[in-house]
Amino acid sequence: MFKFFDVQDLIKKFPDEADSTIVDTYLTDEPSASSRLFRVYYPIPRHYHETCEEHLYLLTGKVKFVIEDQAPRILAAGQLVTFERNTVHSITEIVESPAVFLTVDTPRRVPSDVVYVNAEDAKIRPFVRHLGDLGRLKGRGPRHGL
Repeated sequence: MFKFFDVQDLIKKFPDEADSTIVDTYLTDEPSASSRLFRVYYPIPRHYHETCEEHLYLLTGKVKFVIEDQAPRILAAGQLVTFERNTVHSITEIVESPAVFLTVDTPRRVPSDVVYVNAEDAKIRPFVRHLGDLGRLKGRGPRHGL
């Protein structure tokens, strides 16, 4: 099995604003790994994932990224950061928008696998909305297929 994706076309489908921290769309979703595109709309509080390693490639934009207790560093389009499960990370600032990532999670990361260091951060806003669901919510038809 194989698939081709027009990543630039998919990036154009992300809305200009969102009520969630990120909006994503799955490219692949298999038990061994999942891949997604996601756009960041608000700073992402310190969190980690219990079930997967994460590989983040910034396609567009620029963010201030913090991993563990390291000093913040600027992550710009064309840069990649990888880390193992249970590694605390955050985006403290969107320096240049839109900030869109390609992520590969191994094994597959279930959407609920976001553990905030400060549990109160989960109450600020929803963490993720799915691009296809936004279309249905606005009456634009079915979830877009990939």
